[in-house]
This record gives sequence, structure tokens and C-alpha cells, in this order.
Amino acid sequence: MSKHLLDFKDIEKKDIEKLIDITGKLNPEKTDEISSISLLKFDEPSTRTRLSFSVAAYRLGIKTFESSDITSAKMKGENLKHEIETYKSMGIESLVIRTKEDNIEEYRKFEDISVISGGFGTSSHPTQAILDATTLDKFNKLDKDTPVVYIGDVKHSRVFESGRELFSLLGKKVGVFTHESFLPDDLSNIEVLNSWDEVLEATEAIELLRVQKERIKDLGDSDLDEYIKKYQLTDEILDKASENLITLHPMPMNVGIEISEKASLHNKFKYKDQLSFGVPSRIASYMYVMEKIWLK
Repeated sequence: MSKHLLDFKDIEKKDIEKLIDITGKLNPEKTDEISSISLLKFDEPSTRTRLSFSVAAYRLGIKTFESSDITSAKMKGENLKHEIETYKSMGIESLVIRTKEDNIEEYRKFEDISVISGGFGTSSHPTQAILDATTLDKFNKLDKDTPVVYIGDVKHSRVFESGRELFSLLGKKVGVFTHESFLPDDLSNIEVLNSWDEVLEATEAIELLRVQKERIKDLGDSDLDEYIKKYQLTDEILDKASENLITLHPMPMNVGIEISEKASLHNKFKYKDQLSFGVPSRIASYMYVMEKIWLK
């Protein structure tokens, strides 16, 4: 039975805490090698996630190959079961997948190959949640009894879905501040905030999310202008916020939409610290599914 990292449904709290701890402490240049073969199957455009998995595999001595739906037999009608059987027959031991599909349950049942989510549809991006939590931990925000507040297109965000799942398991509250059309369908255990003043009063950690125009139908210019006017993070907002506030962003960011150019240069915007945990979070994820992490 292979171990997967598709979401946090089958992971205990202590294991998540271990993943965050390892991500925060490990040196990517000083890791034990794992002799293995991994397939990176990215069916959606990706820069940071794809490259960080490649670098993580390189640091661990894992040989990687790349594929996508465009270059695979799926274009010829091959079903997923036969596709996975092909990978296993070639000695591939782990599959990192990024897809617009929300068919995560189909992958959960596969054995003799470990599957890591590099982003499933609008529902799953666990390695991003791990590095976000690690960033909060670096700035002593993870154990604070205040919510992490997501601002932006929450409805279509897999970063949010994995984040709320992880933080819920850790006992940390989650808030959202966005236009009603971008609210998640499931608002259980979510604190909905209605203004920047409420956000700044409620939290010391916010995570901006981009407006995912590629996933939204009928998004007109007037709607976007209204969104920018009310929800864009500006340097004025950051200036009046507490000195303890930090702002995160999973990237890519659309400067001029969810954040102004001046705010993107502000010292309370900590996206570079997030980026620094990109490779470590993927190293920790490889170690987790290959059951090497508990040897550390």
C-alpha cells in the first residue's frame, strides 16, 4: 500500500506538524539521497510548483521525467487505470500531478505508486498549504489565536481549500474577506469579514489570492474595477496595519489587481519568505510519501 499526499484527509495532526517542522528546518543542499524515479505530470501551466518539485527531486537524488495530457496517450482515449499501470511497469515510484480536473478520488485508490498533488482542480494543493503554514510558523503566527485571513478569489482557489483543511486540523481559525461572488460554497468554520478595518482588527496574517480569470465566466471589466476598488491591498492599508501583520501570496501575483505595485514592495509583504520554503516543502513531501521522513 503506497502513501499519497493528495490532501489532508488521511493525515494525522502530528504528521502535519512534522511536515511543517521538517520544511522549516531542512537544508535542501544537505539531504540524504533517495534512489527512486518520479514522473512530473503537469497538465496546467506552472512555474514555481513544477520547478520546485524538480529541484527537490534533484536534491534527493530522485530521477525525474515529465509528461502532460498533450504528450500522453490520454489524448488517444486511454483511461486513467491503464495510464497508471504503464507508469508502474516502467519502475516509476511516484507521480506528481497538476490538473484542472477534480478527480482526486480516482488517484486515492492506486497502489504501488505514490501520488502527490501539485494542484487538483479547485480542491487540492497540499504542498502549498505546508509551505504557507511554515511561513506563518517562521513569523510566530501559526500558534496565535487569531485567524489567517484569505482575501481574493476564494471560491476557485485550491490554495484556500488545502489551507482551510490544514489549519482546521491544527486548530487554527480561518477567515475570508472578498466579494460575495468569490465566497466559498462551504462557509462552515469560516469567519466572514466585511471590510479592511475588520481584517486588520481580526488578524496578524493575511494571504492574498489572485482573481482566477481563467476559471471565471462573464467577468467584465466593470466587475474587476469594482473588485479592485474595494479589495485591492494597498500600501496605505499596510501602513496603517499593526507592525505585527504579515501578508502572504502563493503566486503568481497580478500587480494592479489584488495588490498595488507599492504594496508589493512593502516590508509587511513576505512572499519571498514563502518562496524560500518552496523546495523544502516538496522535499518533505517526497520524504513523506516514501516513508523516509520519520527517520530524521
